[in-house]
Amino acid sequence: MKKIFLLLILITLCGCNKNNTNNIIEKKNKDNEIKLEEEIIEDKYVDDNPITIGLYLDTVLVNEYEFVQQNLKDIGVFTTFFTNDEYLENSSKYTWKKYYDNYNEDISKYKIGYNVYFEDNGTIYNKNILGPEAMFDFSPYLYIYLYDDINQPDGAWYSHVEESDINENTILSSIKIFQVSNNFSSPIKLTAFTYDSNDDFDKEGNYRGKSKYTITLIPK
Repeated sequence: MKKIFLLLILITLCGCNKNNTNNIIEKKNKDNEIKLEEEIIEDKYVDDNPITIGLYLDTVLVNEYEFVQQNLKDIGVFTTFFTNDEYLENSSKYTWKKYYDNYNEDISKYKIGYNVYFEDNGTIYNKNILGPEAMFDFSPYLYIYLYDDINQPDGAWYSHVEESDINENTILSSIKIFQVSNNFSSPIKLTAFTYDSNDDFDKEGNYRGKSKYTITLIPK
């Protein structure tokens, strides 16, 4: 009788183990299917953005820019034009519109965004800036100010864009990097890019399109 009882227990345990093994295999298969679906979606991304862009300091295309580290001081104001010609005739809104109008297709759906990247003492700071809500996201190192230089009356004074100013016509054509603290341990990478929807960013939030331009801000 004892032998029969023990045999029943072993059969039951074997059945449980088999069920557990099947559950684990099913979970792994489902995880693999989800991963495969994500990879397929990733592979479907097609970048048909035609815009070439550059970052300019006044009328000169910037590659590297050195700045003196100092608390509470502008590092620089950089403007995005839809070209990467080495020099511009001038930096007015009319020059900006001239390059915009050079595109034969409608590019009104594309918006300008920025990315700021730097390291300090082993910590990486990396963030896309798609609007003025990111103004203080790099505090206490930097403040970020965005400007719409295009939708302004001739000769008018204007300030940086606030969240309440944003509408469908807003163009974030310029970015000012304001230094709050002077203890940078690495250069700052500033990237301008154009995008039209969330599919221009991967699942980690990184811009994956080709319409981008990066400059390096080097602390002295």
